[in-house]
Amino acid sequence: MTAPSELAADLAKEIRLAVSETSPPPTNRPAMQSSGEEEGACVALERAARNITPSIPPGAPLSFFKKLALRALRFLWRDQAAFNALTLESLQAILAGLASQRKAVDQFDSELAGFRKDQASRQSAVAEMKRTLQSWERRAAIEDGRLSALEALSQGRTASPPASAPPGAPPTAIPPGVYSLFEERFRGRPDEILARQRDYAAILAGLPGLVLDVGCGRGELLRILAEKGIPARGVEINPIAAAEARGSGLEVEEGDAIAALARQPAGSLGAVVALQVVEHWTAETVFTFLRDARRALAAGGLLLLETINTDTLSAWKTFYLDPSHVRPVPPESLRFLAEAAGFGQVRIEYRAPLPVEERLEEKGNNEAKLNRLLFGPQDYALIGFRPAEN
Repeated sequence: MTAPSELAADLAKEIRLAVSETSPPPTNRPAMQSSGEEEGACVALERAARNITPSIPPGAPLSFFKKLALRALRFLWRDQAAFNALTLESLQAILAGLASQRKAVDQFDSELAGFRKDQASRQSAVAEMKRTLQSWERRAAIEDGRLSALEALSQGRTASPPASAPPGAPPTAIPPGVYSLFEERFRGRPDEILARQRDYAAILAGLPGLVLDVGCGRGELLRILAEKGIPARGVEINPIAAAEARGSGLEVEEGDAIAALARQPAGSLGAVVALQVVEHWTAETVFTFLRDARRALAAGGLLLLETINTDTLSAWKTFYLDPSHVRPVPPESLRFLAEAAGFGQVRIEYRAPLPVEERLEEKGNNEAKLNRLLFGPQDYALIGFRPAEN
């Protein structure tokens, strides 16, 4: 007869075999770093795992006969044991998933903290850059003042009018160096000026003589004309701008535009150009310039003037930004003066439109009218010709 201990061992072996046949194979789960409710759930699952199938505690009364009965009746709980095993397996998978999610959340929190730290560092760097920029702006203002004082001393006068100056005395001119700094800061980079003036080359080609660009500045238009093989030279009153233009290989005379134009032989020029110049003159000076330009132009010669479009309010800021501007010149006023000076075929072309995002969306005539009044083209060009008859 088989010993009771051997019968109990055989019964346990058969139960484990039956459960393994009906339940999925165990999988390797990552260790869960659980806490709180998850830790309690793990303990409960471990206790449940020990009771998947009925068992007889060691030392129980009549344990031998009870184990024989369990062995004989194992077909009654085999399916239940398999269900219990699968349920435990699912719960363990859920807990493992929760642990994985907790780990991902912890990692995200760590990355978010790093991002916030990096963002704070960047904000600190931007603030430092702003402080540096403000410091450089203050230094630039100081250097501008020093330059003005040095130029005044080099011309044999003090940097500011004496306290005893009579009321109404004419102010001293803005030093050329200071105005050059102004143009560098507000007029635009040379490549931007080149882009705005490039289309003028088409109307300045094939004329009966060379082009004279008065107030040529740094020589952007002269450079464009040189690229197209159009003969041209310039006149510039600012010695710094004139020297920069000559340094680029351009023919530029330093001096007053009106005086230079008056020295030109009659009928010797193909075109007279003045871009962003007439707003620096009085009306009397503009008319004198127009009469001299007509005299100096050959028959069929062209006059090209560009200035700020005062018909739109948004351009007035640009006009008053430049401290050397004398008076605005409305398009119809300049047309009248040009025709009175003897030019024919005079026309106005509006230029430098504002970007679409800076204008009103036009859904009808009212918006179009407001755009012309408030956000119209910033400049206009006057184009006229010397008639061939005289």
